[in-house]
Amino acid sequence: MDTIFINALKVNCIIGILPNERVQEQELIVDIKMEHSLKEAGESGDLSLSINYAQVATFVEDFIKERKALLLETLAHELCALILKNFKPKQVTLRLTKTQAVAHTAGVGIEITRTLRDLQC
Repeated sequence: MDTIFINALKVNCIIGILPNERVQEQELIVDIKMEHSLKEAGESGDLSLSINYAQVATFVEDFIKERKALLLETLAHELCALILKNFKPKQVTLRLTKTQAVAHTAGVGIEITRTLRDLQC
C-alpha cells in the first residue's frame, strides 16, 4: 500500500484540561499518514484518484481550532474517524504532539492508527 503524508502541521489551538490550557492557545504538531493506493493517480495524472493533502491539512487545522478538545486522545479519535469518512484512505495514522506541555522535552503526545473497520465496531 502507498502512503500520503503530512509532516509537522503546526496548529495553534486550545487543547488540554488545565485551566491555563483552556484560555491560552498552544502549539500542536500534527503528523498524518494515510494508506491509499496511488497506482491509478500515478498512471493517469488525475488527482481525484488520490487524496489531496492540502485539503486534508486545511480540514484538520480547521477542526482542531474549532473543537478545543480536552484530551489528545479524544481529538485523535475524532480526527481519524473524520479523515476516514471524508477522504477514504484505507488506514490513517495520526500523531499529535504538544510542544509546550512538559518542560525539557521537544514534545509529548500520542499516536493512533485506525481503519474503517475500527470505526464500525
